[in-house]
Amino acid sequence: MTDIDKIIADIARKQLRIETLETRKSDSLDFHNVSVWGLRTALLCAFEAGRKAARTKPRVIETGKKDTSYRATIEASYQDLVEVWGEPAKGDGYKTEAEWIIRPTKRTVITIYNYKNSRAYDYKYPEITAVREWHVGGHSADVADRLLGMMAGRAKLIHRAG
Repeated sequence: MTDIDKIIADIARKQLRIETLETRKSDSLDFHNVSVWGLRTALLCAFEAGRKAARTKPRVIETGKKDTSYRATIEASYQDLVEVWGEPAKGDGYKTEAEWIIRPTKRTVITIYNYKNSRAYDYKYPEITAVREWHVGGHSADVADRLLGMMAGRAKLIHRAG
């Protein structure tokens, strides 16, 4: 039984009171009456389990950003970026304080980083966890659109490089 099977079986048992998801070749054992609110709760539990699993998978690779350049600026909370991509790598400690390097494919590199807008650069700027504007870098113009798609509504485009 895989981890996914265990999670699904646990949700069925706790939320729907179905003792097993194994086929038993008996209508009275394989078919169940389920309330819509019970089904909704079970589906929400499964959705949250999927979100939690996605957050724990390492998605950021800290190498291979060679020759990337600024492509866009997005608005997103630091917390949303951490939930989607994990903890950031340290920037240079001056112009950049946080950086994510994402490789969705072997040939694609997307960087997300703050640039001269946090406390490390000047005391008048906010702490890194309060920064809302992030630069997006990459090798091609489409990286911003690709990143926005992967962020699933958690970021919005502010500016695109010309």
